[in-house]
Amino acid sequence: MAAEKEQTKEKIINVAYKLFIKQGYDNVTINDICKTCGIVKSTFYYHLKSKEDIIADLFGNICELLYNNVENLMNAENYWEQLWKCFEVIIKFSVDIGYDLNGQSLKININKDIGTYNIKESLTRIAVPIIKRAQEAGEIRNQSPAEELYRASIFTIYGYDVMWCIKKGSFDKLDYTKRALENIYDVAPELRGKTSK
Repeated sequence: MAAEKEQTKEKIINVAYKLFIKQGYDNVTINDICKTCGIVKSTFYYHLKSKEDIIADLFGNICELLYNNVENLMNAENYWEQLWKCFEVIIKFSVDIGYDLNGQSLKININKDIGTYNIKESLTRIAVPIIKRAQEAGEIRNQSPAEELYRASIFTIYGYDVMWCIKKGSFDKLDYTKRALENIYDVAPELRGKTSK
């Protein structure tokens, strides 16, 4: 029974996500979601309180994406590339869902902080030790405390998210963010600008 409930919720979220991408968040109603899912409104409200809950759920799965990418992380050539791959997963996710849903997430969190932009403890536990090892290896030359560098990089990523939404996705957020992080960390010149394999 619990598995069936989870499957229904997952179906609602997946259908809504596809509708949001195709039609735009503001153009999709709960009725549209219910009709496409073949459910009644009471079923929707049993699983979710609102369309905002769907956005929260989408962004809540970012850490899962990172864990699914651990093998790719471990195959990186150096510590800086490992760290970049952590951030790259998050940035690619936001690019994939588009500026409309990113913008909706920002609006929702401005009106009521639902935790989407909290610094994730699970990512912190992965990134901070990598930063320390990269500093020891001379790959990251900024010797500020690893925790502070990590926090600065997360806020930089969020800043580019905001500008990317304002500019309607008109620039390469992945490239801009990578160059900014290379500067924040003062990445060794020979490691800059390399693209992930």
